[in-house]
This record gives sequence, C-alpha cells and structure tokens, in this order.
Amino acid sequence: MIKEFFVNNSPGPEFKIFGPTHLLCITFVLICLLLIYLNRNNIFKLKAKTKRKILIIGALLMLANMVIYNISTIYYGIFDYRIHLPFHLCFISGYMFMYGIIFKKEEILKYTFFLAFIGPIPAILWPDLPSSFDYFKFYEYFISHHLFLILSFFSYYALNYNINLRNVIKVAILTNILIFIMMPFNIIFNMNYIYSSEIPAYIVKIYPILKYIKPLIVLEAVGILIVALIYQLVRIRNKEIIKTI
Repeated sequence: MIKEFFVNNSPGPEFKIFGPTHLLCITFVLICLLLIYLNRNNIFKLKAKTKRKILIIGALLMLANMVIYNISTIYYGIFDYRIHLPFHLCFISGYMFMYGIIFKKEEILKYTFFLAFIGPIPAILWPDLPSSFDYFKFYEYFISHHLFLILSFFSYYALNYNINLRNVIKVAILTNILIFIMMPFNIIFNMNYIYSSEIPAYIVKIYPILKYIKPLIVLEAVGILIVALIYQLVRIRNKEIIKTI
C-alpha cells in the first residue's frame, strides 16, 4: 500500500491537463496570489516573528518534501539519474529559496522571486502527472511548484526587499548559465534537465508548432515573457515604497 503510493504501478484517478483537478490547483494558486497582493501592506505590517515563522514553516515543508522524494526513489529502487536528480530549474530555485529563507539571505531571494515564476508557471500550467491523489508525486509536485510560488510571492511583500533592473539582468544571466551548464551533460548522458534538449512530448502534442522551434528559443521566450510581466509588479511595489518614504 505504502510502496504503491510512491511507486504508482497502478495509477488511480487520471490527472488530465486542464481537467477538474488541474483547474482546482490553478485556481488555488491564483486565489492565494491575489489575496497576498491585495493584502500586501498588511502582510508587511505583520510582526517580524510571525512572518519569520510562516516562512520558516514553509521552507521546512519544502525541504521535507524533497527529502522524502529523494529517499523514496532510492528506497523503492525507482531512482533514475536521468529523471530524479535535482537539476530542473524548479528544484534548483527551490533549494535556493529554502537556503535564502532559513539563513536570511535576502540577496538570494531577489533572484528566487523571479525563478519561482519562470520555472513553476509552465510546470503548473502543463504538469506531467499520470495520476493525482493516490500518488506521492502529485503532492511533491504541488509543494515544489505551487506552494513554492505562493511562498516566494508572500516573502517578497513580507520582507519588502528591494528589487531593481540590475537584479533582473542577473537573473537572466544566472538562468542562462544553468541552461548552458546542463546542455552538454544532457547530451552526454541522454538527459533532459531544464528541458534544454527537447520540449516534453506531451506538450508538443498539445502545441505541434513547437516541434519546429529549438528548445532553447522556447525557453528564452517563455522566460523573458514571464520576467517582463512579473517585473511590472516590482515596479508598482517600488513606487509604493517611494511614496511611503
């Protein structure tokens, strides 16, 4: 019973892209982000201990999630270095966020604020899950993408750290460095981390035109679009901060 929960040899309720469960997850994230944004000033005014407690609990939950995920793949003999290494952008940025929260590294959080959108947004919109509530991967996926995005958004307004255009440029450089580091390893070891080798087949099936576009171009275009949109929230917040000075 427990092994099946982690291994999922007999998938239960099917997880369909833009099906009821998927739409419920997307709606949950949107509502949380909207509530955080509408209450951004009240969140900032919370006691420092309260904000710290919320963020620490969130970061520890993310950490526990990854520990269970990694241990379970090894324990049940399903570990595959081509799939389960923490080299996808969401995992890398998630670990960075945990480190930044636990050790109060605000400079790192300035980067993970954007990375929490660049990686998780596509993953939230087009998840690759065979089933839902009967499978641990569903919960792992939710915590490392949906919850990560919500926590990062909350931390931005709770800690009120200043982000400028220079940070955006550094995020772009960092993301490209990660992609280009992974590319040769993906080719040599037949892997597809950060999807630099190819766009997943199930996504290409939905959008056939992607088969004619280089994966790197798709990654760059999606990243630039997301960062450009999210930076508008940063510009609004920076103006609000100036008005209070």
